[in-house]
Amino acid sequence: ALAEFMKFGKEYAGQVIRNAKALAKALYEKGFNVVGKHKGFTESHTLVVDVSGFKDTVGLGGDIEKLLEKAGIIVNRNLLPWDSSEGRSYINPGGIRLGASEVTRIGMKEREMKQIAEFIARIVVDGESPEKVRKEVAEFRKDYQKVHYCFNSVTEAYEYIEIP
Repeated sequence: ALAEFMKFGKEYAGQVIRNAKALAKALYEKGFNVVGKHKGFTESHTLVVDVSGFKDTVGLGGDIEKLLEKAGIIVNRNLLPWDSSEGRSYINPGGIRLGASEVTRIGMKEREMKQIAEFIARIVVDGESPEKVRKEVAEFRKDYQKVHYCFNSVTEAYEYIEIP
């Protein structure tokens, strides 16, 4: 793991952040209230979306987490700082959290973040069936089966680093 970090770490981390920013921007453009817009949305692998505006149509963070999971899209419900004053708890908070690490690891870049945002918006904003979108998510995912930013064999790490 350390050898891979030494070899691929900067490139991988940079792409993760570019992907997280691209996903945040694409979700924002689809009508989501992405936290931190005034600061460029994120400087890390994660982004947070305030989904409380959808409480009357599809629900809150816990509801949306389950709905997206039915479509093969994994997000986490996320408490927002003001949730407790709104009477919300960790069970069904006002936010969701998305990360870009794993999709980056399988070779996705900024262009694919736009497609992911489109899938999410079709379910949450447009009210499309998660089962219908799931088929398209599975088809989309077929092109991303290889792990990137890593050595391709167990011996490559040892060849990369000379051990005295």
